Amino acid sequence: MGKKDVLAKKYMRNPRKFADFFNGIIYAGEEVIDWQKLEEVDTANFVSIPVNNRTKTATFQKFRDIIKSTVIMRNDKYYFMLLGIENQADVHYAMPVRTMLYNALTYTEQIDTMTKERRVNGDLDSKSFISGFTKEDKLIPVITVTLYWGTDTWNAPTTLKEMLPEMDGATASLVNDFNINLFSIIDKADMPDFKTELKELFAVLNARNNGGKMKDIISTNEIYKHMDHDTAEMMSNFANLKLPRKNKEGEYNMCKAVVEIKAEGIAEGIAEGKKEGEKVGTIKTLTSLVKDGLLNIDEAAKRAGLSVEDFKKILDKA
Repeated sequence: MGKKDVLAKKYMRNPRKFADFFNGIIYAGEEVIDWQKLEEVDTANFVSIPVNNRTKTATFQKFRDIIKSTVIMRNDKYYFMLLGIENQADVHYAMPVRTMLYNALTYTEQIDTMTKERRVNGDLDSKSFISGFTKEDKLIPVITVTLYWGTDTWNAPTTLKEMLPEMDGATASLVNDFNINLFSIIDKADMPDFKTELKELFAVLNARNNGGKMKDIISTNEIYKHMDHDTAEMMSNFANLKLPRKNKEGEYNMCKAVVEIKAEGIAEGIAEGKKEGEKVGTIKTLTSLVKDGLLNIDEAAKRAGLSVEDFKKILDKA
């Protein structure tokens, strides 16, 4: 697991930012999910499936990135939800199948847990004994979002059907689809109404491929002078910004990182200008030597690092 993967998991596991993320993409910024009501769920999906007429079992274990449970109220009703994030630093061309498996295992675990409880309590009648699931039982809905942190445009499938060959209408109508709920930071034209520092972080990461725009975003917004450590660290690693020293209040002024980048750019420009000036001066000297008959064109072109043809063009203009 790479450093960026670890940082992304740690950052998005923060309850405030986790709740803000889902409130932004599901509820348009309305604070429906209370971060204080989030509970960590074991990220390991462990399921045993009977095979060979139930004489043997096949065991599957997969590890999610982040999954939390919560209870919310909508339309005067309370209900539970399971919310998961799969962080991707790189494009994944089989993400629909991978995410579909995570969700299926999570639902299967719910059924297994309910079945065991009902069998122990003797709550199953003849109709529900085989399945272990009654007509009245309900599963907790699972929402998984693929959060893509990369700088390249996401060009991989976002649905299961995109991974399948072209089918006739009758066949396709019976093939169930699955969507990975992609949130690609680099591809977002409009960001949701986030309330935490996700707003500032995603704005910067969205502009990474346009250095000038990214610098303008940071240097023209006062809030970037007061970043917390985790957000500043994410900007440093995902946007290649230098992490400044924290101030007395424990905050990080990311505007200083932009100033340093500009200073480096100016220094590089001056150095490059000096090199270019030296090169021009050298060519002028060489053309004078050729004109005075003290140096042949082949040797002069070689010293200038040019082809003979290009050097002749300069000589004709001199």
